[in-house]
Amino acid sequence: MKHGITVMTFNLRVIAAKDPFDWEQRKYWIAAVIDDCKPDLIGTQEATIPMLGWLKERYEGEYDIYGENRNNSLEVGEFCAVFVKKAKFSVIRKQSFMLSETPEVIGSKSWDSACERICSWVELAGKEDGKPMLRLFNTHLDHKGTVARQEGLKLVLDKIRDVNQSGGPLPSLVAGDFNAKPDSGLFDVLKDYESVASCYDLFTEEEKLHSRTFHDYNGGSEGSPIDYILGCAGIRFVSTAIRRDRIEDGYPSDHYPVLSSVSWESYDREDDTM
Repeated sequence: MKHGITVMTFNLRVIAAKDPFDWEQRKYWIAAVIDDCKPDLIGTQEATIPMLGWLKERYEGEYDIYGENRNNSLEVGEFCAVFVKKAKFSVIRKQSFMLSETPEVIGSKSWDSACERICSWVELAGKEDGKPMLRLFNTHLDHKGTVARQEGLKLVLDKIRDVNQSGGPLPSLVAGDFNAKPDSGLFDVLKDYESVASCYDLFTEEEKLHSRTFHDYNGGSEGSPIDYILGCAGIRFVSTAIRRDRIEDGYPSDHYPVLSSVSWESYDREDDTM
C-alpha cells in the first residue's frame, strides 16, 4: 500500500527585540503560511514558551503538538516542537533526547556546542487502521560547533536505528535546522547509514544555486539551504518547495520554511532497512 503526505520544517525564530518584525506581527504570518500549506506534519525550531503556548491554542483543533524544553525550565528555553495533523495520524509514542554525551539528561550539552540542543520525535499510526506507519524526528543542530553538529546528526540517526531494532522498523523523517550548507562536510556522516535521502535531491543544479533558507529577514533566494528534511527506510521525495512568503511587507521568520511531499510503500516490519 502506498502512502503520501506533506511535511514541513520551519525555524520560527525566537522572540528578539532587535528584529525588524515582532512576534505579535509574525505569529499571524506564520499561521497564514501553515494555513495555506496545510502540512500533515511540521517540525518547528526555536519556539519559546510563549510562542508555543499561542500556537497550541491556535491549532488545538487541527494539530497534536509535542515538544520538550531543551533548557528544563518553566520560564525560559526553546522547543523543537512537532505538529501532527489530527485527521491523519494518532501519536502512539513520543520522546525527546538531548544532542549530548548524556542524551537522557535534559539541559545537557557536549563537544563544542554553544547551546543546548534537543531532538523530539513521535511515532505515528494511521487514523484508519491504527497501525504504526511512520516516525518523525525533529531537531536543531548547533550554530557554532562543527563537532556538535556532526555528533548531533549521528545521535539522531543512531536513535532511528535503535528504535527500528527495538520497536520495529518504520519509515522515518528527519526535519530540522542543521546550521550547515550541503557542502559543509556535515553530510559525510550519512555514509555510515543506509537509505538516507534529502529533500534537495530533487533540485536541479540551477535550483540548488537558489536554495537559500536562512535570509535574516532580507529575503532573496541565491545561496544554499541550512534547513532540511531527510527521509530514511523507503521514504521517497516527490516534490520540495522553499516557501518564500512575504506578508504585509514582512517575513514570518528569518528562515524560509521548506515543504516536501513524500511517499512510501508499506512493508513488512520484520525487514529492517536502516
